[in-house]
Amino acid sequence: MTGFAAESLQNALYVKLTTDAGLMASLSGIFDHVPEGSPLPYITLAEGNIRDWSSKSHQGQEHLFDIHLWSDKVGGKEIREMADQVNGLLDNAALNLTGHQLVSLRFVFFENFFDAEGRVRHGIMRFRARTMSTI
Repeated sequence: MTGFAAESLQNALYVKLTTDAGLMASLSGIFDHVPEGSPLPYITLAEGNIRDWSSKSHQGQEHLFDIHLWSDKVGGKEIREMADQVNGLLDNAALNLTGHQLVSLRFVFFENFFDAEGRVRHGIMRFRARTMSTI
C-alpha cells in the first residue's frame, strides 16, 4: 500500500469547512490543536483510524474520523445547528486529495452531551471516508 491519505484528507476537510462563510461566522475557529484562550464555540478535527480497503484493482483505505463541536450554551440548539452545518458540507462531499482520490465520504453518527463538569456542551460527529491511491 502506498502512503496514508490521512493528512491529505484532513487538509481537504479543513479547507472545506473553513471556506464556508456561514459556518465560520458562527465559530471562533476550526482547530487541530486549540490555542489557549480560544472562545467557544469552535470545532476540533480529531484523529481517526485507518483500515485497508484495497482490492485486486486498487490500493485503498477506509478512514473513520471524528469532528468535535464545542459550545458554552446551556441548551443543545447551538451544537445541533453546528452539526447540521458540518453534515451539510461533508456528507457525500467531493474533496480534492493529494496523491489519493476520495471515493466516498459519509456521515456515521452524531452525539451531543455535556462535559464531565457540566459547563461545556460537546458534540461528536463521526464520518467514514474511503480513498484510493492515485500514485
